[in-house]
Amino acid sequence: MWTIRLLRDWSVPWLQQRGIENPRLDADLLLADALGVERLALFLDAERPVVGAELATFKRHLQRRARREPVAYILGRRGFWRQELVVTSDVLVPRPETELLVETVLAHFPPDQQTFPFEILEIGVGSGALLCALLLEYPVATGVGVDISAAALAVAEQNGRQLGCWERMTLLGGDLVAPLAVAPHSGRRFPVIVANPPYIATAELDRLEPEVAVWEPRQALDGGVDGLTVLRRIPAAVMPLLAAGGLLALEIGMTQGDAVAAVMEAAGLQDVCLHLDYSRRPRVVTGWRR
Repeated sequence: MWTIRLLRDWSVPWLQQRGIENPRLDADLLLADALGVERLALFLDAERPVVGAELATFKRHLQRRARREPVAYILGRRGFWRQELVVTSDVLVPRPETELLVETVLAHFPPDQQTFPFEILEIGVGSGALLCALLLEYPVATGVGVDISAAALAVAEQNGRQLGCWERMTLLGGDLVAPLAVAPHSGRRFPVIVANPPYIATAELDRLEPEVAVWEPRQALDGGVDGLTVLRRIPAAVMPLLAAGGLLALEIGMTQGDAVAAVMEAAGLQDVCLHLDYSRRPRVVTGWRR
C-alpha cells in the first residue's frame, strides 16, 4: 500500500529522471494538493495511506509535471507577495523577482504616509499579481490594469474579487495605454505607473526551460529582436498619463538597464535609477516626472 512516505521517496527520483529541477519541492506540493493538506502534514503524517481518488490525482499531477507543465498551472495557484493568486496558462506565473516592483513603489510612497487616495496604473496586468499586491498595501488607492489579452483580464478580475480589492480595480482591454486615450478614461493622471512587459529576445525564448518556452503565453514574454520592443514604447506612451511628481517603474532583463534608462531619459523622465534584485542584478528601472 502506498503511504505518504513511500510516494515521496518514489516520486522524487522519478521526476529527477525527467529533468525536473526541484523534484522534492514539486513532488511535495503536488502530493499535498492531491491530499488537500498543507505541506507540513506530509512530514507529520508520513505513514498515512494514500489510495483511491487521492492517489489517482497525484499520479495525474506527476504526469503533467513530467511534461514540464509548471506546478502553478497544475495547482491553479501561486503565491506572490502576501497573497495566493489564481493562475492559469493564460497568464505568466508570478515570480519572486517581480516583487521588487512592489518593494520599489512602497519605498517611494510609504503607505503609512499616504493621507490621500491615489491611482495606480499597471500596463500588462496579466494575473493582477502586481496591481492586487499594491492595492492591498494601499487600502485607499484605486487601480487600473490594462492588458491586450481578454483571457488574462478574466484571471485578473478573479484575483481581484478573491483578494477583496475588486471594487477598487478597473480593467481595460487594449495595447499599452490605448484604452486610456478615450472617454471616460481620457485625462486621467496616475502618481504610480508600473509594468512587467515582455522583455525576452525572440531568439532566446526557445532556449529557455520548457516550463517557460512551451507553457507560458508567448505574447507576455516575447520582447522582439533585442527584447526591448515594448520597453522602448512605454516611457513616451505614459508621459501624458503620469502625474507631476509621479513614478514610472519597469521590470527589465538583467542586461537591459542602461538601454531602458536611456529611453526613459529621452522621454523626459528624471532621476532615472536602476534597482538590483537579491541576486545583485538590475531588475527594475524607475524614473520621475518632476
